[in-house]
Amino acid sequence: MKKYQKVGYGFMFTGIFLFGLLVGFYKFALHSNMEYWVKNHLVITRVQTNEKVVALTFDDGPDPATTPAVLENLARHDVKATFFIVGQRAEAHPQLLKNISAAGHELGNHSYSHQDFNRVTGSEIRTEITRTNKIIEKLTGQKTFLFRPPGGYLSNEMIRITQEEKVKVAYWSWETDSKDWRSSNSKQIADFVTNHIAPGQIIILHDGGKNGLITARAVDLMIGQIKEKGYR
Repeated sequence: MKKYQKVGYGFMFTGIFLFGLLVGFYKFALHSNMEYWVKNHLVITRVQTNEKVVALTFDDGPDPATTPAVLENLARHDVKATFFIVGQRAEAHPQLLKNISAAGHELGNHSYSHQDFNRVTGSEIRTEITRTNKIIEKLTGQKTFLFRPPGGYLSNEMIRITQEEKVKVAYWSWETDSKDWRSSNSKQIADFVTNHIAPGQIIILHDGGKNGLITARAVDLMIGQIKEKGYR
């Protein structure tokens, strides 16, 4: 029987363990302070491990048109993932959020309204975070300590707010970002991720949006390919 273990802040890793986030050094050119934030564990981009494990993460749900297909494919392969939830969509589809949680997946925060954080105040950012955390806990009983900003937006002020609210900014590993949200080919998504995979990476995918079913099919292909490479 497979076991799941949670240590501190963590992601669901494919197959077996939920590892604590021991952040490795990873260079990003998205913000001038990115290297500092990663070094000081303020932004998570990967997990430091030599074991063949990776984290599957999904943004922009829950979406009734696509999330059930993603859940079905994850269950088929007995894999757990982390779903970054948009608060408004959770309110609109509460049972679907409960289904994600009941299936044993980890829940993260992806803001309340998924608006452009470049255009909002610090007070509004704080509300986007706290409001969604409350919705997730009310509907599922899960407390979430992971926050992924919409569009990958980062700023000094946002980092300060997340520290004050005691949430970790959960980014992703750039090498495996397949841009599935704009792809029309499931196999291309799966092949891109599989060909760029390395231990400890955080893989970003999207279960919400117009391409969600394409991603769902890619997940089925991808997990099989990842396991063939010896990943758990």
